[in-house]
Amino acid sequence: MDRALRDPSLERPILLGVAGAVALAALGSALPDYWTQLLTRVLIMALFATSLNLQVGYSGMLPLGHSMFLGLGAYSFGLLLTKGSLSLPEAFLLSLALCAVSAIIIGYLCLRGSPMTFGLLHLGFNILLATLIDKWISLTGGDAGIMGIARPHHFTGALGFFYFVLAVVGACFLLLRILMDSPFAKVAGGLRENEERLRFLGINIRRFQLAIFVVSGFLAAIAGMLLAMLDRGVFPAYITLTRSAEGLMMCLIGGMYSFLGPSLGAAIVVIIGTVTSTYVNQWQGLLGIIIIACVIGFQGGILRKKRGRPQPSREGSAT
Repeated sequence: MDRALRDPSLERPILLGVAGAVALAALGSALPDYWTQLLTRVLIMALFATSLNLQVGYSGMLPLGHSMFLGLGAYSFGLLLTKGSLSLPEAFLLSLALCAVSAIIIGYLCLRGSPMTFGLLHLGFNILLATLIDKWISLTGGDAGIMGIARPHHFTGALGFFYFVLAVVGACFLLLRILMDSPFAKVAGGLRENEERLRFLGINIRRFQLAIFVVSGFLAAIAGMLLAMLDRGVFPAYITLTRSAEGLMMCLIGGMYSFLGPSLGAAIVVIIGTVTSTYVNQWQGLLGIIIIACVIGFQGGILRKKRGRPQPSREGSAT
């Protein structure tokens, strides 16, 4: 970890990240509570979109039901708090463990077939989990969801919770940045560009895909728990197919091949969706028009970046 942080190629991104975090902290303290909470939601959805982009942009996979991990993290956390009577740290850690195990099992099953099979199985698991949450009313509350989700004791206010989310999301982004500058990421890029070439080099493709899948689901679960604390409850909307589609839109709008592209896409979708819903009755239609304009006007995303070709020698050494 210390060696990675001393890597010259990481110094500039880390310094820019620290500067961005300081700027966001200052902005959050200057805004009214309503806008501070909106900025908090942007940060959470940026983490969700970035977790999805690990599979889509970096590895060439197409998960069609990524919101299942957002919902799984939120519901497991909410149930452990309300029905399991655990403390917040205990519920947070146990929920992460449950989501990691679930990601391993689901990823193993989804990756057994072709890319088309992967997408359909991923979608099927999302629908299955969403149906289970909707119908098991005695456990999940059905459409009413689970209310009374607590926030950390010293971060209950809008500004305090914003700082908490900023710290958690910042730590996740730092770890992701280190991972994306490692030999592991070079193999992930090879999966996207030329999977057969990596097979020829003797690289275990499924092992790397499963690792990416688990990391992606783990980060989405963290976003789900933060979202539950923000809303002080857990709701079925977290796990719908619409939420999964929103994640894909965020990646497409911001740019799948840029590290910060999904975060920019999340900011655009969340802010436009929230603001337009306040002033326009048919805000979904207006949001759709804006998203279509962004996708057509910025092909490859607003922060579009050319995809790099895999480096066989370095990838081989990564194994």
